Amino acid sequence: MGNKFYTLMKKRGFSETLTVLNSFDNKEAVQARFFEKFEASDSYYNAYLRVKKSLLDTGLIKFKLNDANEKVIYLTEKGLKVLKKINEIEKLID
Repeated sequence: MGNKFYTLMKKRGFSETLTVLNSFDNKEAVQARFFEKFEASDSYYNAYLRVKKSLLDTGLIKFKLNDANEKVIYLTEKGLKVLKKINEIEKLID
């Protein structure tokens, strides 16, 4: 029970990635801006790289190109739901 979630949750960079993406308008950012904000939140680029594949495989984040042909990373609806559930659990524990 909950093995997949626990495996994702314990990886450094998982919740940080979702939280940083959630802080942007429309839950998306040009990849370079995302990295700047990710590192400003006391997280390291390598932490994101460790969880990137898992987040993509589970459909929590995705990539697209914007009108300027820049790579944009965004939080999917599924990713937003997972983040809300994590926040609900955090409130219960506090």
